Amino acid sequence: MVIWDGLGPVGVMVFVLAAKGPNVHKLPRQVAWWATMTCLATAGLSFPAIWRGQDTAILEGIVNLIAVSSAWDSVIWRREHQAISLRAYYWWWSLFWLSLNVIAWSPNLAVSWLAIEFSTLASGALIVLGNTPQALEAAWKYIVIASVGLALGLMGIIFIYGSLRSQGLGWQTLSYVNLWRHHAHIAEIIRAVATLLVVGGIGTKVGLVPFHTWLPDAHSEAPSPVSGLLSGVLLGLCLITLVRFIQAVPVPSESVLSGPHLLLGFGMASVAMGALALFVQHDIKRLLAYSSIEQMGIMAIGFGLGTPLAETAALWQYAFHAVIKSTLFFTSGHLTERYHSKNLGHITDLARQHPKMAGLWAVGILALAGLPPLGLAYSEWMILWALWQSHALWALVTMSTALVLTFTALLYHLLKGLWGGLESWPQLKANTPGGKTLAETSAEM
Repeated sequence: MVIWDGLGPVGVMVFVLAAKGPNVHKLPRQVAWWATMTCLATAGLSFPAIWRGQDTAILEGIVNLIAVSSAWDSVIWRREHQAISLRAYYWWWSLFWLSLNVIAWSPNLAVSWLAIEFSTLASGALIVLGNTPQALEAAWKYIVIASVGLALGLMGIIFIYGSLRSQGLGWQTLSYVNLWRHHAHIAEIIRAVATLLVVGGIGTKVGLVPFHTWLPDAHSEAPSPVSGLLSGVLLGLCLITLVRFIQAVPVPSESVLSGPHLLLGFGMASVAMGALALFVQHDIKRLLAYSSIEQMGIMAIGFGLGTPLAETAALWQYAFHAVIKSTLFFTSGHLTERYHSKNLGHITDLARQHPKMAGLWAVGILALAGLPPLGLAYSEWMILWALWQSHALWALVTMSTALVLTFTALLYHLLKGLWGGLESWPQLKANTPGGKTLAETSAEM
């Protein structure tokens, strides 16, 4: 399965190297069809494992699904951005896809860390392709902050490796299976410090508060097909990597620095900050970026709680969020081109001017807001129920409040985008007594 998963990105690299002269313009459709065929083949081969609920197979399926949707969205996005170098875009896009596949199937902490670091370079290069001062600043900020965080994570990994180096297993020392079998030989203080460093370090790539400062800028400036992969896939994969490490190298639950306690703490901070930040956003992609911070916080709470129900719900949350958020990022990119602005105040009257896109945008935002019976409502309710069963009242109150705030903020932005402010409706003003606006008429009543 590893070979099949790598076939898609490697094939894209071959297409890029072979594309010369007038054939370059064929790249978008070639890549999209190739990604579709290889992902269908991979899905067919891995279906038995997915049916059995094997986590790795499910994660690889999600990665490939969003990669295919990103490839097809890139076909449309390319028409809107003729100045972008196709060969450079698809070269780094394929490497980004490859790094995501490696993170999904990696059974080794060191390999996971390398793949996460490589994903930073590949996605950073894609952000730079925007060729604007804002894109360069966002990419630089992203690469520097993420690399500093991953350097801290590497220190934690080195502490773990140093404690087990006498095994003489080389890279296999850091396989999750080996770490679980021999974690008792690592001093508890070393495990605690390493857990703090790894959770804080890789948590930077997850976008957990307070390590999130790079995320809104990077998502705002990245090409929309890339933002879908960044937010929908990469953030969650990095969080799952943390969970794999925490489960392989457990710290006693009574310790403040245990992995579950850290995830719960960072998770509550992320849902609170992410929900509040939604109210004051004016950039359509930054709105989605702060929503991703809130969503990662919800998943962190689920994984941090650690009960079977909570972990299952967190995995469902990841799957639903990947599909919903990637679709919204793709749509936001096209809306930005239609209105020649990323400002939410300018993207209005969608229902009349772009009814098809308005319908897709509305369904996506309502799903993201947690409106039943759409997917996230189901997984979020499962996490809330798990918190209630575990008597985790602080987390329950924090998450419940954040969900209410998130629903309110997203609904406000949705209604404003679909029909705009009342003052922007000249037809309403013309149809009210005395030619007054509806707001003025209501006030007089």
